[in-house]
Amino acid sequence: EEHGYAVDAHFVVSERQVDATILDDGELTGTAISAKPLALHPARFFEFYKAYKQCVEQVGGLIETTGARAMIATGGFVSGPSVAAAKKAGIPIALVSLDAVPGKSNRWSARSATKIFSAYDTPMLKNADVVSVPLRRSVVATATPEEAREALGLKPDVPTLLVFGGSQGGGTINQAFIEIAKRNPAQSPFKGGTWQILHLAGESDREAVAEQYELHNIPGKVLGFCGEMGLAWAAASLCVCRSGAGSVAEGWANAVPMLFLPYPFHKDDHQRMNALPAVKCGGGLLLQDQTDPKQNADELLGPLRGIMPNTSRLAQMRRALEENQPPDGAEAIAEWVVESLGL
Repeated sequence: EEHGYAVDAHFVVSERQVDATILDDGELTGTAISAKPLALHPARFFEFYKAYKQCVEQVGGLIETTGARAMIATGGFVSGPSVAAAKKAGIPIALVSLDAVPGKSNRWSARSATKIFSAYDTPMLKNADVVSVPLRRSVVATATPEEAREALGLKPDVPTLLVFGGSQGGGTINQAFIEIAKRNPAQSPFKGGTWQILHLAGESDREAVAEQYELHNIPGKVLGFCGEMGLAWAAASLCVCRSGAGSVAEGWANAVPMLFLPYPFHKDDHQRMNALPAVKCGGGLLLQDQTDPKQNADELLGPLRGIMPNTSRLAQMRRALEENQPPDGAEAIAEWVVESLGL
């Protein structure tokens, strides 16, 4: 639309509830397919392959009924059958690889893609155009911090620590902050009410986190999910988060200093590498998720106590992100869509 063209988008997603929630909150049109992650165990591989074949047919039908003339694949197990269906239909395919280490699905999809975009320069995708992670306009702050905090039910004039682990929450991060809440109040980074917290804990941990914050007088608000991340980023003075490609890009676009706890169970450790550009420019710190609540509390408390009261350090980190901010990759991808559709 910003290019002056009206283009309909139909999203192909998994059957996970979080995908349905994102579609509903964004008022987006989409279809859930029963795709499964690749499994090499013989019994599970049969289930994967059966679902894969069914999903290729299902997406092929969607391409026909919607009249789709191009496909953008963003990786993950839903992309595999979707790209295969698009290739069979003979429509152009753009692969958008978001992580520093492209997964199996992305490496496979790259073979069929007519255009490859990557958020990171990687030898695994040699022919890719390197762009930043494309962002929805709604995740970029437009409100002032005071306006955003008031809209979220927070105190408008109190600096705010944003904590989240991604769209489904982060269990080890949640447990770490429960442990922090239980520690000696005299050592708390929230003592005296000089800071407050906005914690997006996921529905499974929301009540437990909120209960501990109330019990130990940690000011702020705990939500299971926030559909208005532009407000959350606008409210934030500092953030503790995973380093999925989207989280890194959103924090960077909003120039919010970040403490990264990469997801600890990925074999390729790609979240750690996702965070490195923001860390190297001075806009974030890279910590290690130890998976143990007490060890993670120890890992977090030193940086939190050092940064939260230090307004000049926070300002320096924010400036580093502002001055080194990469351009939004959505523009390059939109240009590809316009060209591919012959608009």
